Amino acid sequence: MRQTANQPRWRSLLYVPGNNERFIGKAQTRGADAVVLDLEDSVPDHEKAAARTMTAAALPTLAEGPSDLLVRINGCMRLAVPDLEAVVQPGLRGIFVPKCEAAEKLRLISEVLFDLEAERGLPVGEIALVAMIETPRGLENVHDIARADPRLCGMILGSEDFATATGMQPTPEALLAPRQQIVFAAHAAGIAPLGLLDSVANYGDAEHLSAVARRARAFGFRGATCVHPAAVAPLNAAFLPSDEETDWAKRVVAAMEEAHAQGRGAATLDGRMIDKPLLDRARDILASRPGH
Repeated sequence: MRQTANQPRWRSLLYVPGNNERFIGKAQTRGADAVVLDLEDSVPDHEKAAARTMTAAALPTLAEGPSDLLVRINGCMRLAVPDLEAVVQPGLRGIFVPKCEAAEKLRLISEVLFDLEAERGLPVGEIALVAMIETPRGLENVHDIARADPRLCGMILGSEDFATATGMQPTPEALLAPRQQIVFAAHAAGIAPLGLLDSVANYGDAEHLSAVARRARAFGFRGATCVHPAAVAPLNAAFLPSDEETDWAKRVVAAMEEAHAQGRGAATLDGRMIDKPLLDRARDILASRPGH
């Protein structure tokens, strides 16, 4: 029986071009929760095979580092299958799947992973999938995609591709609605919505990036990808609950535990009624904070 992929808490996911040996060599020193070795958009067509080989060769060493290892494969199946054959090995935590337009694509990728894991003596079902929604058709099918396979642990909107496919400008206002649909579908399916509500192109402005990430968290996102190491620390900090939130959560749990001990399903805290939804929110906040 296949296992359900563990639901990770990736605050920062750093893209690293799969054809850049220098960047790959430094990938595990950047402090990201996850490193996404990219075989797709950051690699020119004529270097796809070389990038696949370089990435596969680097995985054993990278697996010794602190960051989870993922690979973004190519969107077309003609390239995706060789990508998978090269990178499915010990230490691989997940696969980013571009151009997800229907649930069937994820199921097919999962079947390939199932065969490769079994052939190579790896635990079956542990390599997770992250779906990338990059077209109007993908957004139309987003709820089916979010429930496509037990391996699926996250979902993200490919903003630039989606804007191009829809004739939109990739502004925060234009992309807000599709991004919110990603959040709703992901939470409904019990997986992690990833992304921001604005561009992180200005990665040199840590204060701006922190504000963007905090706003994304307030909208329900769990973490975000980035293309520059300078964005990692602001993302890591912003996607953690603040000290004030943590304190509030602790007090909510304590108040509700006392209420339950007295046979009540609600309590009063700071002059406001609290009940099960707020208790669930408090527990989620504490689960998001290391050491709590």
